[in-house]
Amino acid sequence: MKFIPSALLILFAASFFSVWLLDRRRRHLVLFSLAFLSVSAGTVVQFALWPSDIGLNNLACAVLYTAGPLFLAEGVLVRSTRRMPVVEHAAWMVLMVGVLGYFYYVEDNLQLRACLLNLGMAGIVLSAAWKLRHLIRGSAIDRALLWMLSGLSLTFLLRTLLTGGSVPINDVAAFFESPFWLWAQFAMSVLGVAMGLGLLVVVCADVVLGLKAERDSDLLTSLLNRRGLEARAVQVLSGATRQAVSVVACDIDRFKSINDRFGHAAGDSVLSTVAETIRRGVRVQDLVARIGGEEFVILLRSCTVDDAYVLTEQLRREIAACELAGFPEGFRATCSFGVVECQPGEQLWDAIGRADKMLYAAKHAGRNRTVADSRELPAAA
Repeated sequence: MKFIPSALLILFAASFFSVWLLDRRRRHLVLFSLAFLSVSAGTVVQFALWPSDIGLNNLACAVLYTAGPLFLAEGVLVRSTRRMPVVEHAAWMVLMVGVLGYFYYVEDNLQLRACLLNLGMAGIVLSAAWKLRHLIRGSAIDRALLWMLSGLSLTFLLRTLLTGGSVPINDVAAFFESPFWLWAQFAMSVLGVAMGLGLLVVVCADVVLGLKAERDSDLLTSLLNRRGLEARAVQVLSGATRQAVSVVACDIDRFKSINDRFGHAAGDSVLSTVAETIRRGVRVQDLVARIGGEEFVILLRSCTVDDAYVLTEQLRREIAACELAGFPEGFRATCSFGVVECQPGEQLWDAIGRADKMLYAAKHAGRNRTVADSRELPAAA
């Protein structure tokens, strides 16, 4: 019975590792697996008294119990594209092993060892939660993960404060009968399962959202594709009665001749360069999609047709100024743009159709220019 918590933790470790085998891009799953495996190994080492020397057993437990929350902290940080510095990892490990070693070899005090170990584990998890405090403004899954970390660290703190006094000073046999240990085993079983299930829910949600993002994204440029644009535009256009929304149609000039002359790999390079230039040039709240071979659509929130014209002209000049690797010196790719402002209740593709008409006017006028609705045709660029 006493090894049931360890078995449960190993089960979760195996689950995370199995999911990682299916999607090896999610490196944090390996870290989650190692976190559960380390804590499970720590309980086995502690219960089995292996190694049998109490001092060495104490140090082995210190390493394993410290590694668990460090792996967990690194995992949740990696998931959010952050890292805990190696120096910080080393500092936590040296601190925990050093403290537990001191209170055995220098001043033998089992009570302090047990309490400081649990407080240290709480501190590691709490430091990760602090580094991820920005997730409070994130998605529901992000907020849930942040609350799980905070709750886990709080549980370590409260359990240590409430039951730490029951730990004997230097009687190892009595330690395994103390309320501190009994509550620790109960918490490990309940919280281990809760944390494991919670992380599995987070992982499943990440996988589903990742698949949805891949479905809605263009593989070459990482912009939205047609489906992604349609799904995201609903919310944007629903507010078009309260705020101006402009639609920009973009087309790379003479793209077919670029492919014919330099090859499709070169054409892909041009597409990527144009996509990246547009992405950098628009605002966070705007939508950018590649809807065809060399065709792009931009939805500009809270933007009148005049403001959209100014922004689009800036994009056009930046694209024309881009130096393209692998092309002859002086070669430049250019784009033509059509700009319209959405009318109240107008459907997405109706607005794009009107923007396309402006785009065609720009093409007929000589390319590498922007034509906006309700504006005179610009002079040659």
